Amino acid sequence: MMAETQSKTQTSTTTITTTTTPTYAPPPKSGISLCLEYFKTGPGIVKLVELFIGIICMACAAPAWTKGTHWFLFVVVTAFVTTSVWCFIYLLNLKSAINLPIDWLLTELLNTAITTLLYLIAVIVQFCSIGPAPQRNIAAGVFGVFNMLTYAVGSFYLYRDWKDSHPHSSFSGSVLKRNP
Repeated sequence: MMAETQSKTQTSTTTITTTTTPTYAPPPKSGISLCLEYFKTGPGIVKLVELFIGIICMACAAPAWTKGTHWFLFVVVTAFVTTSVWCFIYLLNLKSAINLPIDWLLTELLNTAITTLLYLIAVIVQFCSIGPAPQRNIAAGVFGVFNMLTYAVGSFYLYRDWKDSHPHSSFSGSVLKRNP
């Protein structure tokens, strides 16, 4: 007699779910600690480029001879200081150390987007007010354009991260429906 052998095969179906993670997820450590990993990511590199180009803008427009250059320097210095503060927040991992009810990502997104808009206005004003040293004013305006574009890229990264961390808008669902 012939023995029949049956091989049983099991088929399993697996579902693959894709989740998007933010560009930079802070380390799970709590407390103040040195965190250099952020500056190896795209948004961290963008922040360092913003600071570097900001220094060049300040150096090119430093003695402000016209009112337009005063405005340009005000925007550049304000952006430099706020970007430096955000760099220290990420460097010392203060987002997880400070226990405040702040949406840090939205705050940084609004700051970067407003800075981008102010840079656009400041660059236009800088190009319109050419003073006694036109080469320096034009160079400051050109580097201002580069920094405005860098801040726009930073705003894009922050918006993408914010959208990934807030998948549903607060205005969707039953909030907009009328209750009879």
